[in-house]
Amino acid sequence: MRTRDVHGFNYAGSWGTSGLDLWQHHDHGLMAVEVARGKAAFPGWNTARWWLSHEAFQRDPRRFLANLEAGLGIFAGHGIAVVPVLFNRWRDPVCDFGGVPLDHLLPHASAWSRTDDLFADPGADGPGTAPVQRIFRRYLAEVVAAHADDERIWAWDLCNEPLMGAYVHDERSPLRIAELRWLEWCRGVVLGAGARQPLTVGNYADVAALRATEPISDVLGFHPYWMWQGIGPETNVHTHAGFEAYLDECVAFARSVGKDLYASETVWGARDDAKHVEVMRYTLSRLKERGIGYTVHALHHSGVADLHRDTHGPVGHPEWLHFLDADGTVRAGHEAFNDFAPA
Repeated sequence: MRTRDVHGFNYAGSWGTSGLDLWQHHDHGLMAVEVARGKAAFPGWNTARWWLSHEAFQRDPRRFLANLEAGLGIFAGHGIAVVPVLFNRWRDPVCDFGGVPLDHLLPHASAWSRTDDLFADPGADGPGTAPVQRIFRRYLAEVVAAHADDERIWAWDLCNEPLMGAYVHDERSPLRIAELRWLEWCRGVVLGAGARQPLTVGNYADVAALRATEPISDVLGFHPYWMWQGIGPETNVHTHAGFEAYLDECVAFARSVGKDLYASETVWGARDDAKHVEVMRYTLSRLKERGIGYTVHALHHSGVADLHRDTHGPVGHPEWLHFLDADGTVRAGHEAFNDFAPA
């Protein structure tokens, strides 16, 4: 499948509020129902970005791997390729998904990172290897090795939204240096496990992050959100002109390095259904004009941040991003997603 033809959704099950919760209490039957609902409502859906949990793997590797295999089978049964998200660095203040804290990546930041050599080498563990390195390596090696040439997997997303802070603009920042070193280490472990699929990184809406992670990405991943309510002084993607200038800068950079561009998250949320449809139509039109494939965030109602109505839990600034409500019905007007399916 060509990158420009990727047309789909991120997926998080409805039964949990965090990555650990979703995977520790994985509901295979409900997942099958929710994916089937999505395919019935949006028949052109061809790619799913599916968030994993290294925390759940650490607690019960065998069960985690079995659930991963079963879920890949569900998607394949509907003709949907998968982009597994291996790690997460987006930390939500309203309803946190969980993931990798910076103090696990930054040397000397905690009792478990008392070394300057945390992620120096993707090879075998030595006697002085930091605990976080051993934990991350086992997770990556076992998950990827089991599916290294699995045709159901379109790409591996090494991490969701790393470098999500002003420090991404400072090449001397210890945070930036540590996080990039960890991502490079992750890439080495994944390749060492035999992965044949492309590798990508789900970058926040900042060109600096896209540029920083380009050397470790086979497909450039980014999150083009038209944040219509506005969000902070550091970005102008809440205006049409600013959003489209951001898209054009990303496209130009991708062309300059000869790599495809993939919107692994897109379409900002709204409580009002009609507003969300407006955001969807505008955003996907601008992506299609530029030949950019996408996995919209996200398919189904969930307890996870930004994927539920106010009656189901705390709601943050992005409001409601989901397309299917808790009962499986399509939010009003959201069948318009089908207008953007590849020909």
